[in-house]
Amino acid sequence: MEVLLATPMGVALEVAADERGIVASRFRTTRGARAAGRITDPLLREAAEQVGAYFRRTLTRFDLPLHFEGTPFQVATWRLVSELAFGEVVSYGDVARAIGHPLSHRGVAAAMGASPFALFVPAHRVIGSDGKVKGSAPNALRRRLLAFEHPAPRSRATRGEGRAHG
Repeated sequence: MEVLLATPMGVALEVAADERGIVASRFRTTRGARAAGRITDPLLREAAEQVGAYFRRTLTRFDLPLHFEGTPFQVATWRLVSELAFGEVVSYGDVARAIGHPLSHRGVAAAMGASPFALFVPAHRVIGSDGKVKGSAPNALRRRLLAFEHPAPRSRATRGEGRAHG
């Protein structure tokens, strides 16, 4: 079973599930694709509700049964990253240390690149030790998702503070 969910990011999120749980999710362009209407599958309906709540900024962590298939290292990486809360950012090295492979930051990067779970295993929350998003073009979706979770603070002028009243 699959569903295509509209997002405010200019791409849709395609979610696939079977009797084991959510088996994949990926962002895709919506050209020629129809977003979901009425979703009959309870798991896909729950996924749609949680994705909607995420984009309304009311969900801090996805709570969906993800079915991980990969090497033990990949699965450990994906499980840990899937537990990161909205706005929480860690480095590849942090993840490597947390899963017991302190020198495997490159392996973590490779595992994140191989993740079949866009958004549910939030690769955008894993950044370089220098605080920068790695392997991503300036206007790439990872950067935009990170910016969505960390909106730039508004200046006093844009909030209307500090204006001279006269």
